[in-house]
Amino acid sequence: MNTWLIPLTEIRPHLKQAKYGDLTQGTVFSCASASRYNGCEVHGLAITARCDFAQRKFPVLNYVPVVELQDWVRRDGLDILVDQELNDQRGQLVRMLKQAQVSEALLQAVPHREIAETHFQKDEGSKAKKTAAKKFHDLVDEMEKFSLLVAADGGGDIFEWFTRERGKQVGELVRRLSRHAVLGHYFLEALEPDTTEHKGYVCLLREVSTIPRPVADKLGKGLDQSTYAKQCNNSQFGSQLQIPEGGLAMPLIEIGSPTIEHIMQSFSNLFGRIGVADPIETVIGKIVDSCLTHAEKD
Repeated sequence: MNTWLIPLTEIRPHLKQAKYGDLTQGTVFSCASASRYNGCEVHGLAITARCDFAQRKFPVLNYVPVVELQDWVRRDGLDILVDQELNDQRGQLVRMLKQAQVSEALLQAVPHREIAETHFQKDEGSKAKKTAAKKFHDLVDEMEKFSLLVAADGGGDIFEWFTRERGKQVGELVRRLSRHAVLGHYFLEALEPDTTEHKGYVCLLREVSTIPRPVADKLGKGLDQSTYAKQCNNSQFGSQLQIPEGGLAMPLIEIGSPTIEHIMQSFSNLFGRIGVADPIETVIGKIVDSCLTHAEKD
């Protein structure tokens, strides 16, 4: 049994059967494409406004790819894990340097191995210093091995390393994803209605693709490879669907309310966020002191 299959006691997301020949916002169809998922099964989630579908006002259909969790965690998810690991490793280095009263500015100019040999000599000092030196050398060894693994660009090898060495972090990433806390990615437990076990799927909210309305119209009833090629006629839209020989791009399921509204809210927030500077700690500190001072007078 696949270890990623998770029995559920609550039915979510909200799914309903897709209507033959009738695409709408929330329709999930087969044979879509995503830039890093060659060779993987990719679906498309239509995000064009419902009113545009109903009134036939859309020149193109907009969709975001939907991929299986197993594939996502080895690609986009793996990128997140690698960044997190590199940040954690650097954080450990900085803490060790501070404990040894060594400037962390050295990390900007001096190789980690040289810092270890110069400031963390294994056979000098007290027992505590020897222990700290060993930990620092061990961390540098681990960082060098990890960097070589990443540089080799072997996605499978890196993911195996994470499952073996950082299984807890992999699990936490999936849990964060399930809580919709991974920006740009939306988690769906299933795309199969009336099932008791689910593999998990991920909507790639940043990767919006388009297909012309004539293609979308035919997709609603089932679109084969040769018909798609004729419809596109070597245009820019010819790679938006990946239809295998003998296969059909067609509606599979429809994501209903309130799940589709929540997906669209996440999509909108992704492109509508405004960043502002963090509060200045010294200013906030003075405000807090002022509040406390007035409280004492009262």
